[in-house]
Amino acid sequence: MNRNRYLVTLLKLVNIFEIVVSVLLIAGVIVSVPDIMKYYFKIITSDAGSSYEIFQHFLSHVLLLVIAIEFVVLMIAHTDTNIIHLILLVISRKMLVYSDNMLDLLVATIAIAVLFAVRKFLLTGVNMVTDGEGNEYSASIPMKVLNKRYGFDIEAGETTTIGGYVTSLLIKNAEEAEVGVIVEDGEYIFQIVKMASGGVIETVSVERIDEKIKEEEENKNINKD
Repeated sequence: MNRNRYLVTLLKLVNIFEIVVSVLLIAGVIVSVPDIMKYYFKIITSDAGSSYEIFQHFLSHVLLLVIAIEFVVLMIAHTDTNIIHLILLVISRKMLVYSDNMLDLLVATIAIAVLFAVRKFLLTGVNMVTDGEGNEYSASIPMKVLNKRYGFDIEAGETTTIGGYVTSLLIKNAEEAEVGVIVEDGEYIFQIVKMASGGVIETVSVERIDEKIKEEEENKNINKD
């Protein structure tokens, strides 16, 4: 499908934008670090009654910086684990700093339980994408067989299967294997079509990038005629 090529280009632009935002966010964290030392000075020089309130502000400030750092990690590596870490830190900050009664603690505890339940029962990698154009292949097919039988020229290096090659591209891009995820190696576009239980890639679609370009040019010529 032509949209895959556009999606790859769009993902590259989004990744560049995320890197810029991440750098700016890290700069903001670094600039905020001296404020931590100011809190230390205030805690030491204040009386016991005032130091409790100052320490709450100190804890809120530190946890906010940690959340910012975890958010940078999330933008760099889009994984379920990083999302859960970020949400847990947000909930923890709420519980430790702003919870004044048992009801707040109960709601936060339920939120954490729901978070883990969603990860266990809903993020299962159910197939939601159907290509249907005959370019889908089993992830267990050997690369030599794929290249010879279907006319590809994929240089997979040390990987022996198409699933292993896609996994290596995901690791390189710091992405998690999920249905619908698209990666490319400069010559081919790979999309995860189906996953088995346990997060194992089962089916992958493979398309040559130059074939997409030719297809687009043919479509443009047809439209002109």
